[in-house]
Amino acid sequence: MTSQTRRLDAAQDLLAASKAVLLDWDGCLALGERLLPDAVRFLKVWGDRAAVVSNNSTHLPQDFARVMAREGVDFDPARIFLAGAEAVSVTQGIKTADTVMVIGNEVMKNHARSLGLNLNDDTTDVIVLMRDTGFSYDRLERIVNRLKAGARLIVANPDKTHPGADGRIVPETGALLAAIMACVEGHNVSVDIIGKPSPHLFARACAVLGVPPSQAVMLGDNPLTDVAGADAFGANSLLINSTDGFRFAELLGQ
Repeated sequence: MTSQTRRLDAAQDLLAASKAVLLDWDGCLALGERLLPDAVRFLKVWGDRAAVVSNNSTHLPQDFARVMAREGVDFDPARIFLAGAEAVSVTQGIKTADTVMVIGNEVMKNHARSLGLNLNDDTTDVIVLMRDTGFSYDRLERIVNRLKAGARLIVANPDKTHPGADGRIVPETGALLAAIMACVEGHNVSVDIIGKPSPHLFARACAVLGVPPSQAVMLGDNPLTDVAGADAFGANSLLINSTDGFRFAELLGQ
């Protein structure tokens, strides 16, 4: 028996012993808004015990559910936990958030408004940072000066990039965060990061699935967010679709 065979056997045993599976989206289940074929097969086997745990900050859970539905996978949006949507929900619970600046697309801004948040860039108490393809120098200047004045920064995720179609690199929220923090170096800035590797998304998923961390396994392609985050939370983890990881087909014994 080769070492790779032993590794695969151990991974299959870990998966079989788990009561819940947490799944990353970009680079794991999907590329962009296209569900990968092996992921479809995996979801049809494990979907009733699964939750999506993604650092995505440009979509809402129902958007991902629709992508799955196109491939014949019926998945409850209540088991889809996205860093952007969760960051907005966290902000909603901050009592001092009289006004909020949302750095993100119109989908996320409208979502914030639908939850009753008052968006105002000039007098904001809280800044919610997400992936924003329209990010500008002017917006950067507004952000850093509101932070200097004492605003709180809620960050959807620390990822600098995520994988895109055809091997393209897609800049992420963490790249914008790096620019912001470079400008406020030396100032006391309050920063809360919602996405992986922070525990928030893992905790939300395990709570909804009704399992303790030790009975859940995280499947993702990023060792720094998916694996390190799950391990720190007390869950198990397996690398997927990476050089040192497994393929869904292998885990299914196909």
